[in-house]
Amino acid sequence: MADDRTDAPAGLEGRRLLVVGASSGIGRAVALAACRAGAAVVAAARRADRLAEVVSEAMTDGGDAHAHTRDVADPAVARQLPGDAAAILGGLDAVVYSAGVAPLAAVSAASADEWRRVLDTNVVGAAMVAAGALAPLQAGVTADGPRPVLVLLSSHTVPRPWPGLTVYAASKAALEAMARGLRREEPWLRVLTVIVGNTATGFADGWDPEAMGPAFERWSAEGDYDGTVSSAEATAGGVLGALADEGGPDEVALT
Repeated sequence: MADDRTDAPAGLEGRRLLVVGASSGIGRAVALAACRAGAAVVAAARRADRLAEVVSEAMTDGGDAHAHTRDVADPAVARQLPGDAAAILGGLDAVVYSAGVAPLAAVSAASADEWRRVLDTNVVGAAMVAAGALAPLQAGVTADGPRPVLVLLSSHTVPRPWPGLTVYAASKAALEAMARGLRREEPWLRVLTVIVGNTATGFADGWDPEAMGPAFERWSAEGDYDGTVSSAEATAGGVLGALADEGGPDEVALT
């Protein structure tokens, strides 16, 4: 495993974070890097065994991490999650929503169930977490403290969806629209959208191996994919760096 200690940014000491989707990929790397930077973290995801590994690694490094096994595809669970995290941490300063699913399927082949699964996790889950986070985040606002932050991870595929990933790109487009609306509805809250590029994660684990080869060939031929891939740790460093940058923009592209 690569040593990602240098990717933990300054400015997170003492902050209390909920990281949703923390059992793998970018969410896992965000949770670990935040702990190394001195934040207290509730790591939330569906897979209890993987969350236990994240917390164990964080605590081995002296971090303050807590596992919370929850499925944000359940709207009631997603809405309650930030309140649970605030109770565990004694308050809440930031939420990073990294949970997401992406089938490899053209619009002509994607089933209604696949659309619902993607939207339930990528959009509805994010919306319910955001709604549930408002009260605990606002409760932590102080005159001289950092502004509370909701971080939503989007994708560089939104402006030009890749063939086979249109369902995923459409969900991220909806997420970006929600972020823009939230900024107007809740001006006290910093809603940070981080647009993520190709990152080495388990993103494609569930894809049909026979469909992957032709898909990558087409993406390469049409200029979508050039073989450049960031590590999850580098992407996490960018996410947390944007979070810690008080004067930074509300939309950051890590591409």
